[in-house]
Amino acid sequence: MTNPGKILTVIILLQAFPARPVLIAQGIEKDKVRDSVICRDDNRQSYALYCPAGYVETRSWPLVLIFDPGANGAAGVDPFVEAGRRYGFILACSNNSRNGPMQNNLDAAAAVLRDIQERFIVDGRRIYVAGFSGGSRFAMTLAVMDGKISGVIGCGAGLPNDRNFFPQENAGFFYFGIVGSRDMNYQEMLALPDFFSNRSHVISYIRTFPGGHQWPSSKLVTEAVEWLVMKSMDRKIIPDDPLFRSYLENKTKKLIDGNISSGNLVGAVRYMTFAERDFRGSPFGSHMEVLLGKYQNSSEYKKAIRARNRIMSDESGSRQKYMNYLGEILKSQVVPDSAFAWWKNEVSTLTELRDKGNADKSAMAYRILNFISILCWEEGTNVYSYRLYAHAAFLFGICTMSDSENPNTWYYLARSLAKEGKTTKAVDALYSAVKHDLKSREKIESDPAFDSIRGNTRYKALIGKMR
Repeated sequence: MTNPGKILTVIILLQAFPARPVLIAQGIEKDKVRDSVICRDDNRQSYALYCPAGYVETRSWPLVLIFDPGANGAAGVDPFVEAGRRYGFILACSNNSRNGPMQNNLDAAAAVLRDIQERFIVDGRRIYVAGFSGGSRFAMTLAVMDGKISGVIGCGAGLPNDRNFFPQENAGFFYFGIVGSRDMNYQEMLALPDFFSNRSHVISYIRTFPGGHQWPSSKLVTEAVEWLVMKSMDRKIIPDDPLFRSYLENKTKKLIDGNISSGNLVGAVRYMTFAERDFRGSPFGSHMEVLLGKYQNSSEYKKAIRARNRIMSDESGSRQKYMNYLGEILKSQVVPDSAFAWWKNEVSTLTELRDKGNADKSAMAYRILNFISILCWEEGTNVYSYRLYAHAAFLFGICTMSDSENPNTWYYLARSLAKEGKTTKAVDALYSAVKHDLKSREKIESDPAFDSIRGNTRYKALIGKMR
C-alpha cells in the first residue's frame, strides 16, 4: 500500500518552488538532450534533460516532467524536443521511474523535481506531466495528487491503475490524450472525455493516429503542447497571440478535412466537437458549431457511429471471453491438452482478420492481439514467480503466437520450458529468440533458468555462434 506520508511529501515538493534556484542551469548545454543528469541530493536518481536554446534567468519557464514505462529517459524526452525547442519548454524524464511499485515512482518524481527546481527558474503555473503506457497512468496520478499541475499529456493509456487516484470533482487540469488506433487501450482513451465531464472539471482532447502501443511522433506531441499553450492563453497565464490562434485554426481545419476526405466521419465529428469548444466565441468556433450540427444529423455519420459501436462491442466481448478463459486455466492444477490448440485457432483467426479485414476490423484485431500479448505476459510473469512453470510456458507460448516477432516472448518461453524440464523445447525457443534478434549471449549465460540445459549439444552450439 502507498504510504500517505510519502504522498504528502511529494505533493509538498511539487508545490514548493523556491524563489531562486541554487544553481542556474549549471553545466547544462542548451538545445541539447543530456541523457543522464544526476540528482544532486540523491545520486541514485537521474533523468534525461532538454534545456531550450533561449533559456535565460530573467524569467520563468514551463516544464514538462515525463515518465517512460521502461525508465528510458532519453526515449521519453525525444518526442518532446521539437515542441520544447519551438515553444521554450524545459523537458525532463526520469531514468528511474518505470512500470512497477508506486512508491518508487513517487520517489523518482520528487527527486527530479527537486533537482529541476535547483537548476532552473520554473513557472509554477505551467508545470505539466506526460508519459507513455504505465508512465501515462502515473502522470495522471501526479496530476490528481497535486493541484499545481496544469496539464497532462497521456500517451497510450489513461486512468491510473488505482481507483483512489481517479480525478474527482475538484480536479481541473487539462488533459491531451494521444492513442494509436491499434493500441489495446484505444477504447479506454476514447471514453475519457465523457468520464472527465461526468465527474470532474478536467478539460480534455483526444487525438488518434494509425499506430499501435508506442510513443507518438514528435508531430503529435507538438500538437499536444500547442493545445496546452492555447489553454494557457485562455487562462491569461501568458499573453494572447492572435496569429498563433489563427495557426491552430488552420491546423484544426486541415485535420478535420483530412478525416472527412478519408471517410472517417466519427473522427471528424470528434475533432469538430473539440474545436467548437476550444474556439467558442470566434468566427471559426461558430463555423465549427454549424459544421458539427450538419454532420451529426447526417445519415452517413449515424451509420458510421453504429458500425463503430458494433466494433467496440465485439472487441469488449472478445476481451472478456479471453480473460474468463485464462482465468479458468489458471485456477486449474494442470493445463488441458486442448487449451493450446484452442488459443492457436483463436490467434490464427485474429491474425487473418488483422491482415485481411477492412480497416476498422483490422485495427480491432490488432488491439485484441496486443491485449492478449500483454495479458498473457503479465500473467506468465506472475505464475513464473510462483514456480508454476507449466502454466508460465503455456502463457508465454500464447505470447509467441500473438506477438511472434518479439524476441523476449521466445526468451521467456525458453526460461519456463527449461524450468519445466523440457530441454529440447527450451532450446528450440532459445533458437527462435535469437532468430528474432535476441543478441545478448551474456544474458543467456548468466540466467540461472538455463542451468539445467547447459550441457545440451544444441544449446552449446547456439551459444558458440553468439558474440
